Amino acid sequence: MMRRERLESGVGLSRRRLLRGAIACGTSAALSGLTSTSTFGARKSHVAGSTREYWLQAESFLRSVAPSNHDDLLGRIFVPEDSTYWAIGYRAYSPNWREPLPLEAGLAGCIPGPVIRGNVGDTIVIHFRNNDTHYRFPHSIHVHGLVYTPENDGAWIASRQNAPGTCVLPGHTYTYRYKVQASSVGTWVYHDHSMPQSLSGDAPVMDISTQLGMFGLIAIDPPGAPRVDVEHILYFHQLYSSDIPSLAQDFACLNGHAFLPNTPVFHAKVGDRVRWRIGALGQEFYVFHLHGHRWMSNGENRDTEVLGPSTTATIDYIEDAPGRWFYHCSSTNHLVGGMIGEYVVTG
Repeated sequence: MMRRERLESGVGLSRRRLLRGAIACGTSAALSGLTSTSTFGARKSHVAGSTREYWLQAESFLRSVAPSNHDDLLGRIFVPEDSTYWAIGYRAYSPNWREPLPLEAGLAGCIPGPVIRGNVGDTIVIHFRNNDTHYRFPHSIHVHGLVYTPENDGAWIASRQNAPGTCVLPGHTYTYRYKVQASSVGTWVYHDHSMPQSLSGDAPVMDISTQLGMFGLIAIDPPGAPRVDVEHILYFHQLYSSDIPSLAQDFACLNGHAFLPNTPVFHAKVGDRVRWRIGALGQEFYVFHLHGHRWMSNGENRDTEVLGPSTTATIDYIEDAPGRWFYHCSSTNHLVGGMIGEYVVTG
């Protein structure tokens, strides 16, 4: 897992400073992120052409990549201070950021952020507030798959550094507006696309905020799509010790954690209509493999899906395989780097 060249010089941050502060939106919430069908951002009786509003906030919090301090695959032990860092994620709030939505169902953030949902014809409005109290970096939201104007792109570049919505400073807010068209149907990523930063004192890193956790998925179903019983949200992503000084090594992560028993345990029952929505960011390519299962993809039976940077996979099937199964990346360096979890199916 070689790390690419960095950009020009940036701001330094010591290893020990990364480990100071309070924990918010942290390990215990992330471990409970066993996603099921979500109603977040949706109406109970949806009308085509509705406006869906989301209130998201960027939050910094202390995060353990391996909270059990153990790797069940190879039997390795981790020292907490070598696998802990200050993360940043998107957290969902009630209107006007009155109060954070509960994390227990894994639907309100923070790694990955909340699922943004819509139907063809909808308008999606995301009110974003930057509350990154640790790093105090500027942040933004950039979406894939939806229709928007340049004022709602969220992508910062130095030659247009004052473009609206691309560099939301701490304590500031911005509202993004998008349209959902027929070409938006599918699973898409969203992520921070603001000014590059550095934690090490070296050159800024283009994707440091997304490494730290600022990403999520967008779910747009076609008209008349069957409702699923269980939906699993899964993200493949990397943490590089060259970019995050408090980490003693690189970690290959699933939803912000690495290695059994730290990664999410997903659940389903025989007979359930199951959907996996899977995303990836960064520079790596991944191969999602689910033991004991097959599904149809482009007219073929498959048990793997290949994902590259900013790509997604949507997998649907009727559950018929009771047992305790592994899911993982089949690339061996990613597998031993942490990308393995468990999927439990009851009869």
